[in-house]
Amino acid sequence: MTDLTEAQREQRRTQARDLIEQRLTETWPAWRRAGRKPNLALAADIALDSLGDLAAEILVDGTMMRALTIRDGVATLELAEATEMVTIFAAGMRGVLDGHGASNYVEMEMTDGKTGEGFTVTVRRRERPTPHELRQQAETRAERLAAELEKARDRLDVIDAAATVWLRPDMSEPSHAAGRHIKALLGKIPLSAEESTR
Repeated sequence: MTDLTEAQREQRRTQARDLIEQRLTETWPAWRRAGRKPNLALAADIALDSLGDLAAEILVDGTMMRALTIRDGVATLELAEATEMVTIFAAGMRGVLDGHGASNYVEMEMTDGKTGEGFTVTVRRRERPTPHELRQQAETRAERLAAELEKARDRLDVIDAAATVWLRPDMSEPSHAAGRHIKALLGKIPLSAEESTR
């Protein structure tokens, strides 16, 4: 594979700049917001989206690709020395995360203009958890909380059974009143005004 010539680099830089300029001009009213501070995060998203097809075309044509290795399930794409396009693309990724105030990741919806097929592109800070890892953490926490809830329900069943015993007609008045209070706390029966003041 040959390195890009200076003319090729300049051509790609011009293509990228022209695409960004065109899309920002078309969407000016959406991100400029007359009378208010411009929505620079939206402008950055628009600029990033406008580079999607161009970046894919450049990466696929192989002129920037040095090697693709897959080791331990991790694919590593080595590119030729940094070009302006890669620098712009990396800055765009950072801009998307910073623009949304994302400490972890941002998901963007994209649609293939030719086929209409939709894609979700995730931009994530490398040192932070992936969406999958965050889901696993949430599932683990939900399982722990469900187990704690089940234990609490078991304890309430014991209290409910005790209150039912205390409500037997042959029980003394204090025990009967205690049973009614426990039942009321469990939401089973309402207390009368007289009982609630005892």
